[in-house]
Amino acid sequence: MLRLNSSRFIIFMLVALNFSCTIRKHPFNFNQNIDKAFLQSVIRGSKSILATEKNVTSARVYKAGFLQGWMEQNHFVDWAVLSKQRKNEFTPYNRGGKSEYDVYLILFDAKSGNKNNFLLFTVQRPWLDTDTATGFSPFYYGVLDSRASGPYLLADETFKIAAKCNAPAYTPTKRKRNKLYFLLDKQYGSGFKSDSLRIEKIVLAQDNQLSDNKALVISVDEVLGDKVSLIMRYEDTIILKP
Repeated sequence: MLRLNSSRFIIFMLVALNFSCTIRKHPFNFNQNIDKAFLQSVIRGSKSILATEKNVTSARVYKAGFLQGWMEQNHFVDWAVLSKQRKNEFTPYNRGGKSEYDVYLILFDAKSGNKNNFLLFTVQRPWLDTDTATGFSPFYYGVLDSRASGPYLLADETFKIAAKCNAPAYTPTKRKRNKLYFLLDKQYGSGFKSDSLRIEKIVLAQDNQLSDNKALVISVDEVLGDKVSLIMRYEDTIILKP
């Protein structure tokens, strides 16, 4: 179980936090707004030294979902964020929800022998509203790779998207070098054609406030308290080039 008011630092790269214009609702539908043109612009505008593939032909979309609702704990009822697999743990009373969080992982098909590129981000939206967004996490871009220790997503580029209030226009903004490792759980698959992928740990390789110049390792299992969170299921394939 993950309590929202105590988890913002740990899950900041996965659960959407508010940015400019996010207090207002604005139109958002993944299939319409994060579309072929947007994904192509992400690749063309990349300055990443890792993800340099410019001739990708398709993108596989994976998705995990979270709900924010009322949960009883220690004789109190408070807001909590749970994966959708655990939604039955919310209280049978106070059924109303607050927000939903859709975590998207997009794998780009590389045709030149390079490693597969990826894009990872989260959309925050009102409960049961699939066509409105109230916030976006940073967008992480890099490559899917694997070593003896296991598969991982290595991001060396971070950016936000510009979303005008009440307008369905989304474009990538300034990019920053920000190296992070998203280590994948071996039991859920590791390749481009996997039916599901799951982030097990997050490693911040750059300097940080907690450990100076040492890499900070975040265990998703310990933070979320279960092993069903962040299982990203294959949703669809977007054709980028014929």
